[in-house]
Amino acid sequence: MEKRTLFIKPSRPFDREIKLDPVLISKNISQGIETTITLDTNILISMERVVNNGNKWASVKKQGLHNLIKLLQRCPPKSVCISPGLALNEMPPELAQQSREKYELFCSEHLPGFVDTPNCIYSEYKGKKENYGYNDLSLESKSVLAISFACILYLNLIDNKYKGKPIDKFKCFLDKLESKVDILSAAEIEVAKYCFAEPPADCRDTIELRRKIRNNFLKTSDEKLPKNSSEVMSIAFNGACDIHLLQAANIIDHNGVGGVKQDTWIATKDKKLVDFCAIFHHVNLDGEAGKYAASVIHPEHSKDVYWMQADADFGLRNIKRRSYHDSREIDFYDLVKVADEAIVEIKKAFD
Repeated sequence: MEKRTLFIKPSRPFDREIKLDPVLISKNISQGIETTITLDTNILISMERVVNNGNKWASVKKQGLHNLIKLLQRCPPKSVCISPGLALNEMPPELAQQSREKYELFCSEHLPGFVDTPNCIYSEYKGKKENYGYNDLSLESKSVLAISFACILYLNLIDNKYKGKPIDKFKCFLDKLESKVDILSAAEIEVAKYCFAEPPADCRDTIELRRKIRNNFLKTSDEKLPKNSSEVMSIAFNGACDIHLLQAANIIDHNGVGGVKQDTWIATKDKKLVDFCAIFHHVNLDGEAGKYAASVIHPEHSKDVYWMQADADFGLRNIKRRSYHDSREIDFYDLVKVADEAIVEIKKAFD
């Protein structure tokens, strides 16, 4: 299969599918909306490889970036912004600095019309070259990832250390989120549903999707279960960055940038992330993006009592917590303490 850049829209209309193309981008312009394409880390890595191999079109196509370039070249001038910032923030600082330099060389050759906007923030990246993770972040950056990071740590804890039926593991995970994180976060809970499921042999679509989600949120880069707390921390950091990428696109859509409305997409080569967004995303309702989560109920799930019990338990807890959730105020720096407590539990359990 030909390598291609994939495009994700994390928050989309309830009643129809949408496609990123020049027609949509032109329509956005007519409505005063700016189209932003946020680049995933794997796109920046592919751009680096193109530059390292002579920055030729043959390398662009080999890396699967040709459809991204052709899309941008077909758009009206100054109608699209491409943003590498979130991807750079995931990388060890020294590698991020190198990646940004290669990104600029790539754009100068293949996308010369895409230069920095007057209000862009130009940051210098200095620091580690490897072994970079959650503990290396600033307090502010930790607070942004803390919920997802803690949730995925507890997901790994229960998957590795808790013995029980799939529904018991799922309920234990929800117990942890209520008692420790004090937030029932829909994206991480949807991940957990698939991770703990044990679908029948004839549910092939669910089995394949479960395998991909477990590889992304419960296994190391070589698809093995973690053996120590460092490996769990690395898995949780990467998973939290994936979820944050989706959340950030929703936040930008909801709040706009500099008073300009945004239509934000993610460019990625991560098919697992695309598959996850096919079964879990947010819907645009009441003029708000990213507020209402939606998950697809696959026909195969009707055969499995686990799915009905998991959805019912999560739904009931949501109803019970609604008034509390609507009235509370969250200090985001307190969330860092939540993640710190989860780290302590992981170290005790795995080391």
